[in-house]
Amino acid sequence: MTKTPFLRLLLSSAAVVSASGLAIAPAYAQTSTAAIRGVVTDAAGAPSANASVTAVSSDTNQTFRATTDATGNYTLNGLRPGSYQVTVTAANGETFKQLVTVGIGQTASLDATVAAPGAEPVDTGKDIIVTGSRLVETKTSEVATNVTQQQIRSLPQTDRNFLSFAALAPGVRYNDSETDKSFQSGASTASQVNVFIDGVSLKNQAREGGVAGQQNSRGNPFGQSAVQEFRVLTQNYKAEYEQAGAAIITAITKSGTNEFHGEVFGQYTDKGLSEKAYLDKLNNNPKPAFTRKQYGISLGGPIIKDKLFFFGSFEGNDQDRAFNVVAGGTPAARAQVEAASGRKLSDLTGSFVSPFRGKFYFGKLTFTPDSHQTFDLSFSRREETDIQGFGSNLAYESAENKRNQVDTYLFKWTYNGDRFVNEFNTNYINYQYNPTALNPNLPTQEYVGVISFGGKNSTRNEVQSNYTIRDDFTYSGFDKHTIKIGGRVDVVDFTFDDRNYVQPDFVYRVDPANNTDYSFPAEARLGLTNGRIQSSDTEIGLYAQDDWQVTKKLTLNLGVRWDYETNGFNNDYITPAKAAAALRALPKTYYFDPENYISTGHNRKPFAGAIAPRFGFSYDLSGNQSTVIFGGVGRYYDRNNFNNTIDELSRSLNQIGVFRFSRDGQPRSGLPTVVWNPSYGTREGLLALIASSTTEGLPELFAVKNNAKPPVNDQASIGIRQKLGHWQVAVTGSYIKGRNGYTNLFATRQNNGLGNCCNVAPVQAFGYANALIGYDGLKTRYKALYVTVDKNYTKASGYGINIAYTLSKGEQNGNDLFSLDGTTPDAYGFRPRPGDERHRLVVSGILDLPFGLQFSTLSTFGSGQAYAVTDATNGFDNGKLKITSAYPVKNCIKGLFAFCEVNLSLEKHIDFRGLGKDQISVAIDVLNAFNNKNFKDFDGFVNNAIDPNTGQISDPLLPGLIGNNTLTLPRRVQFRVGYRF
Repeated sequence: MTKTPFLRLLLSSAAVVSASGLAIAPAYAQTSTAAIRGVVTDAAGAPSANASVTAVSSDTNQTFRATTDATGNYTLNGLRPGSYQVTVTAANGETFKQLVTVGIGQTASLDATVAAPGAEPVDTGKDIIVTGSRLVETKTSEVATNVTQQQIRSLPQTDRNFLSFAALAPGVRYNDSETDKSFQSGASTASQVNVFIDGVSLKNQAREGGVAGQQNSRGNPFGQSAVQEFRVLTQNYKAEYEQAGAAIITAITKSGTNEFHGEVFGQYTDKGLSEKAYLDKLNNNPKPAFTRKQYGISLGGPIIKDKLFFFGSFEGNDQDRAFNVVAGGTPAARAQVEAASGRKLSDLTGSFVSPFRGKFYFGKLTFTPDSHQTFDLSFSRREETDIQGFGSNLAYESAENKRNQVDTYLFKWTYNGDRFVNEFNTNYINYQYNPTALNPNLPTQEYVGVISFGGKNSTRNEVQSNYTIRDDFTYSGFDKHTIKIGGRVDVVDFTFDDRNYVQPDFVYRVDPANNTDYSFPAEARLGLTNGRIQSSDTEIGLYAQDDWQVTKKLTLNLGVRWDYETNGFNNDYITPAKAAAALRALPKTYYFDPENYISTGHNRKPFAGAIAPRFGFSYDLSGNQSTVIFGGVGRYYDRNNFNNTIDELSRSLNQIGVFRFSRDGQPRSGLPTVVWNPSYGTREGLLALIASSTTEGLPELFAVKNNAKPPVNDQASIGIRQKLGHWQVAVTGSYIKGRNGYTNLFATRQNNGLGNCCNVAPVQAFGYANALIGYDGLKTRYKALYVTVDKNYTKASGYGINIAYTLSKGEQNGNDLFSLDGTTPDAYGFRPRPGDERHRLVVSGILDLPFGLQFSTLSTFGSGQAYAVTDATNGFDNGKLKITSAYPVKNCIKGLFAFCEVNLSLEKHIDFRGLGKDQISVAIDVLNAFNNKNFKDFDGFVNNAIDPNTGQISDPLLPGLIGNNTLTLPRRVQFRVGYRF
């Protein structure tokens, strides 16, 4: 499409209004707001009808109004998270007054008893603090956790990534590695989550990672200094949320107020403040370089008091983290590699620095011309450069610069009317992912088990552009009902300009049974053609939600959502005649019908069945919110990443030739080979081989299933919340069943079960190395018990404690994107999916100490994540290969856990100038305080190779004893300093 962004937004606006049947007047959803509801009674306990309820913002003086109905019920919708002075005035002049604080996504209950005429207004003097607690909204059917500004500021963390606090929610895991900062929940991958910032979806629709910009990035999706607070929705979220089958984070940014507020901060740690890693000690490696500096500034305030406000922030993130490159294998194997390659391994190994530079900019204007309207206009930019892709046995010369940029533009208009709230939201996101090889002109040399060097085999430039319009309407004029309806249209453009295997990638392996060794490559790949891919997809979402307060005790949440994509599976693709003939040459099986993989450009219809009903309830046993039973069931559709299904087009435009070599030219694992010749060691030599061979250098054929469906999760939960004084406890049972996950299979496989394949002769006759088909057969299942114990931090009490325990079992058939060891995913059977952890305990707390000191902790303990075990003791043939799972050895706290990370912080607050509002803070963090090892990347491969020196199996499986890497860095000290006013 070539329309301008402005024209796209106009077309999208017209489409959403037409699709949702809404008037041009705007509407509102609670992805970024809150609500207060309750019952007003007189001193005798009788309902007070037609009472006036007002809530005045402590920050902007904006006023929100409601009127009680005949039963005394009222609802204030569309409140921005923050503090409000609520005043209730009965028809006869009786009054009530209370200061309350509400958090994002919440519907807080505030019942009022009005005083007699002429008496002082009732003022309890108590703040209803509903932020900062996992159980902030007692009557909700959602499984949700709110994270407050106090927690964001005080709890220790490694690198100011607000996603890390998602771990405070039960069932949610934050992946805190040096090259990946993402989160996931249940048995789903990180691709099935979603993050909303001010109601704007940051869904990564191009690749994995779930969030735009988080694809293998150690950066942060959004500047923490710009985040006011956020809510983690683990399960049973309402119909207004889209494109997620797992957890959702909805966050709101800071806004300017009637007072000027700002912050300057910096934090620092380096090699000298860090312990030497266990694996570096074990392998006698030098202590690698390590420096992390983060700094920033923010400022907000009034331009016109009570009317126009601004807020802006900047954050910088500079990291230099070295990784050790170490050659594996035996001394004899390393000597063979040096002799064969002519390279000295001493020149390729050692410590090399991986520099990361990140910058984040945010600006926001807020205009409140009257008590009915609010206008927001904001912009953010995230830009990163990151040299990574080396370490362990991968040489530095194979690294790439992962350049990342995400721009977001948002315009929002909110209108508060009589018993309704209307929000109009339009936004534009541009996400560019541009990993570039440092040495694009060097062939890649992979010596399996020893070392890989040469250039990175690809350079990519991928762009995702979203033009979105959204309209949401909330109406509370019906007795006991709050109705929400809304619609969204998102036009998404993708541009992929990927250059793969411009220089050849050679793979060397020692396998005497298959007649290969390090003197020549067993395989090679070479990019034969290059082409730019452009595609567009229009996504429509409609929903309706009814929050029905049936009685004072019983609340029902009834919702339904429908999502539709015009081009979710590359629908207008036309299968080339040669590819169609190759597919038809393959036999029809129970899982593969050639005709179902041949697209005419018209027979691949959009999936229209993504109808997702959602039902939730809560029942207040005593009517005073002390004991509440809650639960829900629902269906949640997600979508497939563009990268998952574009291979059939990209592999036809960007063909990759596959070569197999041997010493004698005999077939290997049923696949043909050619006798190795040193002339094949260059791009030109491989091209010459193609010209003289009918079996070598052939590209792979990819095909997408015409009637494939998007992934979907069916969820169910039941739980109980109990209030015990200032403490709240919840126990929740969870069950999630997922299906329609997308993976690739061999279409040429002849036998059922696990093991080698393939019969490639039919497709080779048409010029293809083999055929891979997309298959929507991945399934997951997840069972869990969540236990949370919370005491919210308040200044009055001086402490807060939050505990989240998860007992779970997550299983999956097949593998995430390529299930090539089995006929279908079902051939693998259900097994614990990689990352499954049976027990996980997260403890966080804040404690005020004398002399202006404050102690805090965020500590995590786990039983260890499952990893795949491939048992080839009896070979790779069909029926002999076995794939199972194993768990690490528990080596933490006397064998109680396999993962322990204790993070501690001590902060000093200094009242600057004695004004109470100006504050200097100095903090010291001790991260991984007990220096736990927390291994990952375990050796999960078993074969029957015999060590000639010992007569023992040379590659025994020692599950969980020690991994090749660690999940956490060693103990380190971090300093923080800040000034807030």
